[in-house]
Amino acid sequence: MVFLGTASCFPTPTRGVSCTALQLDDGQVWLFDCGEGSQIQLQKSSIKPGKITKIFITHLHGDHLYGLPGLLCTLGNGLDPATGHNTVIELYGPTGIRKFVTTALGLSRSPLVFSLSVIEIVPTQQQYPADWDSWKVDHHLQEEFKLPQECGYRKVECNKDGFWPLLSSKAFKVNAAALEHRIPSFGFCVRESDGAGSLDADKLLGLGIKPGPIYGKLKAGKTVEHEGMVLEPSQFIGSPVKGREIVIFGDTCESSQILKITKAPDLFIHESTNENALKEQCIQYGHSTPAMAADIAIRAKAAKLVLFHLSPRYKPVGEPLKKEGDYSASTLLAEARDYVQQQNSGLVVEIAHDLMEIEIPKKNKV
Repeated sequence: MVFLGTASCFPTPTRGVSCTALQLDDGQVWLFDCGEGSQIQLQKSSIKPGKITKIFITHLHGDHLYGLPGLLCTLGNGLDPATGHNTVIELYGPTGIRKFVTTALGLSRSPLVFSLSVIEIVPTQQQYPADWDSWKVDHHLQEEFKLPQECGYRKVECNKDGFWPLLSSKAFKVNAAALEHRIPSFGFCVRESDGAGSLDADKLLGLGIKPGPIYGKLKAGKTVEHEGMVLEPSQFIGSPVKGREIVIFGDTCESSQILKITKAPDLFIHESTNENALKEQCIQYGHSTPAMAADIAIRAKAAKLVLFHLSPRYKPVGEPLKKEGDYSASTLLAEARDYVQQQNSGLVVEIAHDLMEIEIPKKNKV
């Protein structure tokens, strides 16, 4: 995980607004939110923009969204215009993300070199605030106005189990859960599939079996007969490698729905906009305190909690406080750790700063 922007509301000289990148083992990059200035943050980071294949938007507030049109315009740099359409970037976000991107790119006459597939997450009625209809805005895009580069579009509804299944492949599953905020907001759980154990080549060589088709069959889980011997995969394949799991949130003052889609995540990334003393104000505006973030992380049986989406008033840990009204993020970190200690939990807590990187190691056994 690379934390490109860790501030709430607006960017500051020391923090960009929400944008977090997940780099997969194969080099692919999945982006979570894209506030203004995210392109600059990407250029400062170890992330290569050309590796971005999926973008997930948690909700439609500007500090999570305003950098998206510009990023989409430049992601095609380096692609051959003649073949760029073969590259597909998937964009996930709440109902309205399709219209936002289409309107911004359409009005600015900004062509895309690549193809864009849009997946809209349809909120439930309970996610909308009471005054939702006071804004006379249509979130739906009429089909005839779609971008010419749009190669796919689908909507995902909440299933009977209370979550949104967004992606399911051989390697990963991505589900979304509802968060309580001033507008529909979502948290995402990315779960890697368990991997096969390693093949004990030395053991096979000891039996006189050289590398070849037999190795491949055993790795595929097939029983092999060879020169009077019956070779079972369990004899030569090590313990499965447990897939990793991360949870990353949008803005929220109540996150318990995430418990439907996560099982002891390795990394739990939760907003912590203001300190515990401002809890009432946080909840009023749909945000969380360090204790609130730590509480749900403990309930989710997470291994590590990282606080992000901090109010701009909180300077990075270790940075001098230059004027009255400046506060240190160390306050938020201490409050979360104090709560964890009070609960006798082994949860590890960190607080994010821009360009911070966290490696999520593989586990040896399922």
